[in-house]
Amino acid sequence: MSNPWKELRIIVLIIFSAFVFLNLAISGYYIISGGISSSGVENLLEDRVLMLSLNSLSIMIFISPYFYVNKLSNYSIKIFPINSTLVILVLLSTFFFMILNSGVIEWNKSINFPEFMNSFEAWAFNKEKELEKITIFLVSFENNWEFLFGILSIALIPGICEEYLFRGVLQKNFYLISKNIHIAVWLSAFFFSALHLQFYGFFPRMLLGVLFGYIYYWSGSIVYPMIAHIFNNFFSLTIFYFSQKGLLNENFEVSVNSSPKIPMVLIIISAVLFIGFMYLLRKYFLDNEKR
Repeated sequence: MSNPWKELRIIVLIIFSAFVFLNLAISGYYIISGGISSSGVENLLEDRVLMLSLNSLSIMIFISPYFYVNKLSNYSIKIFPINSTLVILVLLSTFFFMILNSGVIEWNKSINFPEFMNSFEAWAFNKEKELEKITIFLVSFENNWEFLFGILSIALIPGICEEYLFRGVLQKNFYLISKNIHIAVWLSAFFFSALHLQFYGFFPRMLLGVLFGYIYYWSGSIVYPMIAHIFNNFFSLTIFYFSQKGLLNENFEVSVNSSPKIPMVLIIISAVLFIGFMYLLRKYFLDNEKR
């Protein structure tokens, strides 16, 4: 008989092992290379590719819990034939959510902690700066080939592997424990964001995880949240690359830890369109389920 609490302990152990591997891999790179410095390490294609490769390899380990739970009948992960109408609705919903979420990004960045949390605030700020430095190095592509490799390692691989873990495995496990799909969606989204260790992007990333979670719940197929996740990462990476190349209007220039300056009226319009497309998406899924 399935024991979801026991399964959760094993899943957490596997995730922790992947997390340790990620940190050891990055730490090992720093030790070998002497760190990222003005000496020119960041300009070496081999080093950037190595870092992206280590990141991709670590994220691919996130699939490992699936191979454990796949033998359990309660964790069957369905992959339906891709429906072009659903893909379009998923992409449109994700796009307008990204615009809407830009307001949450700016709000999250401006959070001030009470005095008794000064130590946590200092830790969160320092961690943010450390990860920002690494991210800038990873996405400062020198040419189109690096950009394409970045799409593979930052958009495609995380979109597939993270959705298998957080939606395909964890969300299902939380549902088996709580018997409440909303608790399962929000809990998996919480851990999805927390594992990135970036507090100043915690809430927008958690809401993104909630979006992926409901898309998975309504569709019953892991393919659609994967598509949404890949599109989100790909679009963000492309906007940053175009901004870096000076191909965008100055009002839409972005950095790795900020979003474009979007007028409030556009955010409101995006919110209305997002709700509309999510309604159509849910209706389409539910109508197909009744057939």
